Amino acid sequence: MGEIKTVGIKDLKNNLSAHLREVRRGMRLLVSDRDTVIAEMHEPYLDRSSATSLDPLLSEWVRSRVVRLPSCEKSDLPASPLRNSDGTALALLDQDRGTS
Repeated sequence: MGEIKTVGIKDLKNNLSAHLREVRRGMRLLVSDRDTVIAEMHEPYLDRSSATSLDPLLSEWVRSRVVRLPSCEKSDLPASPLRNSDGTALALLDQDRGTS
């Protein structure tokens, strides 16, 4: 879960842009008036109902901000340019163990 910070109304008004940048980075702001929390600011929840409808536990975690769903689809990683001949790992393990 993100960091939580409490700010007073006057501080929020005077530094609104800075506080909104913090919220954008994932911080949750509690706005207080005379030491009483009156509002909460946080990032809007992503509407991914189709992604979480299959798993109720995941849905609950998203609602309670324990996890955050990815903002974009996963893409494949490029193939590694490193190539070794077959048996290299086994030969290195044998060498390390002193069995070769």
